[in-house]
Amino acid sequence: MRIKLMRQKKELRQLSNEIIGLIGIVVLLILICSRVWIGAALAIVGFFGLLIMSGSSQAFSTLGTAPYMNIDNYTITAIPMFTLMGMVIAETSIGKGLYEAAYRFLGRKNGGVASATVVASGLMGAITGSDNVSCVIMSKLALPELKRFKYNDGLATASVAAGAPLAIIIPPSMAFIMYGMLTEQSVGKLFMAGLIPGAILVSVFVLAISISCNRNKTLGPKGDKFTLKEKMNALVGVLPTIILFLLVLGGIYFGICTTTEAGAIGALGAIIIAGVTKQLSAKKMYTILRATVVAVGFVIFMIAGTFIFIKFITLSHVPLALTELIIGMEVNRFIVLLAVAIMYLVLGMIMPHIPMMILTVPLLFPAMTALGFDPIWFGCFVVMMMALGAISPPIGMDVFIVAGISKVPVLEIYKGMIPFLIADVAVIILICVFPQIVTFLPSLM
Repeated sequence: MRIKLMRQKKELRQLSNEIIGLIGIVVLLILICSRVWIGAALAIVGFFGLLIMSGSSQAFSTLGTAPYMNIDNYTITAIPMFTLMGMVIAETSIGKGLYEAAYRFLGRKNGGVASATVVASGLMGAITGSDNVSCVIMSKLALPELKRFKYNDGLATASVAAGAPLAIIIPPSMAFIMYGMLTEQSVGKLFMAGLIPGAILVSVFVLAISISCNRNKTLGPKGDKFTLKEKMNALVGVLPTIILFLLVLGGIYFGICTTTEAGAIGALGAIIIAGVTKQLSAKKMYTILRATVVAVGFVIFMIAGTFIFIKFITLSHVPLALTELIIGMEVNRFIVLLAVAIMYLVLGMIMPHIPMMILTVPLLFPAMTALGFDPIWFGCFVVMMMALGAISPPIGMDVFIVAGISKVPVLEIYKGMIPFLIADVAVIILICVFPQIVTFLPSLM
């Protein structure tokens, strides 16, 4: 009888903790929507949740040790390296060279200027790792050219907005770094996992533009014609940047250097390229370093709050309960995956990708791996769904950024976005049917 009573008390305590965990998630969403700093919101909810469940000793102990223990992590040193690399690219004309090269090779076809925009966005994303940075840079570079050739406003702006989220799929990606930290997966393998899907997505976007513009030539007329010599000159101009990108990824893939070391090579290489081309004054370097410190500080503060929140949410048994609930449903695992995809699509419209990942991955990861999904594959799937959410109606964040810069109505951009959305969904279905597309390169490492 006594054992039965003890078991009932334990079950009630666990149920109570689960309710507290769910309330904590709701409070966290409210705080984030109220524009409280994300790191602070995570720390506040985590601390008070632990205070309620475990008392002041556990709460203060976690507050004092969890941030340090998890920030004192070699993986995190990749963040400032790749951030610095991206800031150098953003503050110099290296991005302009990438766009010019893509334009000279693709611009002469119907829809060629829009195709060049997408390709350049992919290259830009591969260097900066930020969809917001890519959005701003490509809006400034591509929109004047698209306007000069009298492209349809919807297609012109949609090509910029659709290309921006490639930055979180094609490595190096902050989203993959964060996923690796949250799930203890290899960041290098995650980078390789995004490479082939990212390349396929760029190709399918170009194909979608070509089909649309061949059916209706007024959407995207042909651009200027360039000689082979002019094309080669443009290619030579960006060759150092392309070699740098290949060095970074090649170093990770072949195990020559760690992710952090590859980031350091990338940052140093970008500084050297900018310096040799006389684009890096002392004043500009100060601006770059200052912006890097601010951006990295924001991310580190968010990571500190994240691990306080994870300690709370783990103790609440919500991830365990969710795993048991999903496995107990006895439905096909792809039905569960579809539900997860819809959730990420909705969240991707309203939340930046890193906070979204922090909120969802610790809850879903145990359940999805228990259902047999490869953890590296699932990471790529999550990132691709977040990228789709960033351009999906009614409130895709990247669409609103481009709308604010271009002054083109959001509805007009979404009309031009239809071929890109179809292409995006097609590629996501493709990696679900053929997961080897994602897992092939990581399996060779």
